[in-house]
Amino acid sequence: MSTSLGQRITHYRKKANLSRKQLASNIGLAYDTLRRYENDEREPNVSTLVDLAKELNITVDVLVGAKSHPDFMAQNTGESAILRNFRKLSSSWRDRIETLISWLAETPKT
Repeated sequence: MSTSLGQRITHYRKKANLSRKQLASNIGLAYDTLRRYENDEREPNVSTLVDLAKELNITVDVLVGAKSHPDFMAQNTGESAILRNFRKLSSSWRDRIETLISWLAETPKT
C-alpha cells in the first residue's frame, strides 16, 4: 500500500511542526503552490523536491516514496485496515483525524 506524494509532503510537514504557510515561505514557494502539491493537483520539479526534503529533514527518496519509511508501514492487520480507510478520506477529513489522534496521544493516560 502506498501513499501519494502529496500525502507524504503533508505528513512530513506536520511532523516537522510547520504550517503550510511556514514551509512554503521557508523554501520560497507560494502558499497555493504547496497546497496544490499536498492535494496532488500538481507535482514539484526536482529542485523543489530537494528543497522540500531538506526543509523536512528527510531524503528525496523517502519523500518520493522510492524508499519505505516506518511512518507509512502498518505493524499489523488492524493498522492496515485503519490506514486503508484513512487514505480514502478527503484531505479535510484526514486533517481532522490527524488532529484528533495527536490530541489523544498527548492526553495523559488514566
